[in-house]
Amino acid sequence: MFSTRHPIRLGRILGVPVEIAPTWILLTLLVLWSFWERYATGFGHRSTGVAVAMALVATVVFLGSVLLHEVGHALVGRMRGMRQAVITLYLFGGATNASDPAGPADEFLMTLAGPSVNLLLALGLWGVQVLATHGRIDAVAQVAGEAAWLNLLLGAFNLVPASPLDGGRILEAVVWRVTKSRPQAIRVGAAAGAGLGALLMSYGLLEMLLVRGGLIGGLWFGLIGYMLLEGARGERTRAWLEQVVRGRPARILLTEHAEPVTPDTSVGWLVGSEFVRHHVDAVPVEQNGETLGVVLAEDALGVPAGERFYRTAADVMRPLSEVPTARGDEDALDALHRLGDHPVLLLVDGHGRVHGAISRRQVGMALDRVGLAASAGITRLGR
Repeated sequence: MFSTRHPIRLGRILGVPVEIAPTWILLTLLVLWSFWERYATGFGHRSTGVAVAMALVATVVFLGSVLLHEVGHALVGRMRGMRQAVITLYLFGGATNASDPAGPADEFLMTLAGPSVNLLLALGLWGVQVLATHGRIDAVAQVAGEAAWLNLLLGAFNLVPASPLDGGRILEAVVWRVTKSRPQAIRVGAAAGAGLGALLMSYGLLEMLLVRGGLIGGLWFGLIGYMLLEGARGERTRAWLEQVVRGRPARILLTEHAEPVTPDTSVGWLVGSEFVRHHVDAVPVEQNGETLGVVLAEDALGVPAGERFYRTAADVMRPLSEVPTARGDEDALDALHRLGDHPVLLLVDGHGRVHGAISRRQVGMALDRVGLAASAGITRLGR
């Protein structure tokens, strides 16, 4: 669904990297507080200790359901031959970044897997509720029952046919199959998403103005509608990328190239010579012909000015394991998917040697150039 920046790597699930955005921490606190307030002060409220325990369990189950939703996407995507880059969790849910599907059937099945997981979880949790009710374990029954309803709502809402929701991607798969044009299918899904977003924002505004005590609920509807509108805008950008980038090599995204430096190069020299004077965004760090990592402009500029000539590239570089890579001759659209929310992507050859680093700023410049060339009918740019 919606992307975010500067994620924190948690680990891997079934070989797929899992990251959380800082906003995921905020979501965790909001969910925990909401459950605690419900159990501690709501109808049939519990003692403080029981309410805290129930809130913790309910929060883990709910957030775990969001994660399993994305794992469902990843597993089916892998079965259909799509490379999975990373699962990212953030304030409004999660996203599974993967290479593009080969056809509409692949997109349909991969997308359907996420909501299906939530519907299956709802059935399983209702089973737990029934067993706990018969066993007179009221606290477990309450948590399981509410978690079941939340999974049902999560699965059902995601099936609404409006991008960037899963239902919008399913709609895109159907339109893609009928029209044989994926860009057209993406535009249809984006239009549905924009319409739903505008509808929710309008409803939220009316609730805030006309319903007594409707301020909070109206704000939530408005916020969700706004995020859908932003997501729809991103989908329209995706349709444009499909038209002008698909089939071109990833090296067209490289608009500048920084010469590699050694690990003992001072941060002060990097800032003055590369990041300020030449306006590059990343510099590879090499030793004996082997690339060790990359220094990002934001990391180097974050070092206090008085320390920059005492700190070295080795002190601030990011290891290659934390930076996505792509070959220069692979599809540019796949490379963009791999870049995702990372600050930089490295272009490498078959031996792993770095030939350049692509940042978001460079991507914007390169896409402007490629888009202008495409509009002028130049089709051999970058081949």
